[in-house]
Amino acid sequence: SKGGPPASSWLPTLHNTLSSLLSWTGSYRAHIQDAHLAFVREAVVPRLKQPPVASDRTNYILTHNHSPYEASVAFSSRKDAKVRFTVQPLVESSSGPAGDDPLGQKGLRHKLEGLASACNADRTWLDGFLDSVLLTEEEETGLVEMKANDALPRQICYAGFDLESEENATISMKAYLFPQLKVLATGRSLVDITESVTTRLAEGDRAMLTAWELLKTYLISQGEDNINIYFLAIDCLALSMKPRFKVYVHTHANSLASARDVFTLGGRLPASSADFLPQVWPSLMDLEDVSPAEMESLEKPLNQPDSKYCGLCFAFEMMPGKTVPQVKMYVPIWQYSRDEPGVVERYEQLLRTQGMISGKYDFGAAVRDAL
Repeated sequence: SKGGPPASSWLPTLHNTLSSLLSWTGSYRAHIQDAHLAFVREAVVPRLKQPPVASDRTNYILTHNHSPYEASVAFSSRKDAKVRFTVQPLVESSSGPAGDDPLGQKGLRHKLEGLASACNADRTWLDGFLDSVLLTEEEETGLVEMKANDALPRQICYAGFDLESEENATISMKAYLFPQLKVLATGRSLVDITESVTTRLAEGDRAMLTAWELLKTYLISQGEDNINIYFLAIDCLALSMKPRFKVYVHTHANSLASARDVFTLGGRLPASSADFLPQVWPSLMDLEDVSPAEMESLEKPLNQPDSKYCGLCFAFEMMPGKTVPQVKMYVPIWQYSRDEPGVVERYEQLLRTQGMISGKYDFGAAVRDAL
């Protein structure tokens, strides 16, 4: 959003943005819009840290501008556009009734479980996910003692929601957790902890474990200096709905060659997995005036070199019954665009060339109205 947050509540920010997007997509009937906005008002906003204060700003890492909230629209050539949003709840450390929550873990778990209940999310994976990533009491005590002379780190989580357009106004939830405190407390690697989570969620599903072995081999071959696991996520869906376990990684590289390497898992997947990249790369990276040969290895300078959004980010999605992870890429286009209006133009150009939006959508108007 433009400017600072409202003085007393996050509600106007969330309501105004989502109301605008729900209307703009044309996918949602009026009563379904009302139901989704009621969920935001009654279930989500009360679980955000209120009121917004400047001192909390740096603790919000969900977005580039340190907001606890991010909205998006998912486009598909086969389905109606879908509005989604993600929030980052905050809790004060030692916020338990007896000051027994030094990392904020108990408070965050309570918020995630409350959000899951509010939207009737399936808990099949959620409980195991929380148990696998959050610290045990013994690990928490050890970390507190280890950091006795330093500021204690905070546990971090996100909650994401897909607002469905069907008549029953279903809301699908995703939970995001960061394994870094587990690394600090146990001395184990990020890959090792991620393997424990995968094993817990797979519950012996050989296909999903095969997909993880493929991904693990690639991650180890690259090393944490080149590809670093950033956070983990699950769909809070019943197993019959094919939930995904997602491993998000961060790189510092931004060349076409580096993206091609990730999409093929270093040649472990067919080269065709990355065939689409040359088509979209000039628009993604603002390189329309660069030759294909030069583009392949070009590492483009960043507009904001100090930002944590400094390279390409990827998500590897695994699910029961699938032996190969699906790879998705996230590109901070604003880091590479020569001007701000170009960011919106490139998004729209990419969506249109991929057949994901039609002429009925005024993309620029959606961005302006949502800000």
